[in-house]
Amino acid sequence: MLVGLYGGTFDPIHSGHLHAAQAAREELNLSSVHLILSARPGHRSAPAGDTAHRWQMLQLACSASPGLIADDSELQRSGLSYTIDTLIEWTRVHPDALPCWIMGQDAFATLPSWHRWLELMQWCNIVVLRRPGDERVEPEAVQLLCQSHEVDNMDTQKIGQVYRVHRPMLEISATDIRERLKKAEPVKNLLADPVYSYIRQHHLYEYSEKAI
Repeated sequence: MLVGLYGGTFDPIHSGHLHAAQAAREELNLSSVHLILSARPGHRSAPAGDTAHRWQMLQLACSASPGLIADDSELQRSGLSYTIDTLIEWTRVHPDALPCWIMGQDAFATLPSWHRWLELMQWCNIVVLRRPGDERVEPEAVQLLCQSHEVDNMDTQKIGQVYRVHRPMLEISATDIRERLKKAEPVKNLLADPVYSYIRQHHLYEYSEKAI
């Protein structure tokens, strides 16, 4: 059974995240996609939003999206949130599932900077989301990984595969949403309704009543 794991700071969770998770779930016929909230990311700056608020928004977004599950497994661990540690622990808890780690094309290009990155293929399949207009040349180490592991069709009985989702992603940025909120610019069409309501209720990201 293939299960998607989609990690992120989700600061805030937005329609682009939800579209990406559903696109991967439908294209690969994943039983579900767990959206794993990164508490203390080891390879990027700390999130702007409070962890408790990010977790509440993630739960709200997933509750309205069939097949998506809010996952707090990284919140339950101390220390930095390294993907390899998450995969090892997740596999221990879910021994009958084959995890597919979902990531954007931009993150995939930085894979050699990740903690113990070469071990990832021992624990999961990697599913890469295409970014609109992203024509970057991947570093040699990533190209070599793809030569050995990339497939056109996912084998549902194996791990250690790299697969690129064919559907284009939505061009939505959490950074842009936070900036829009600070400037009182419209964001409602970029967020699930319960997430938008939560941001309004708690005045997150310097939310203004003018930002409608």
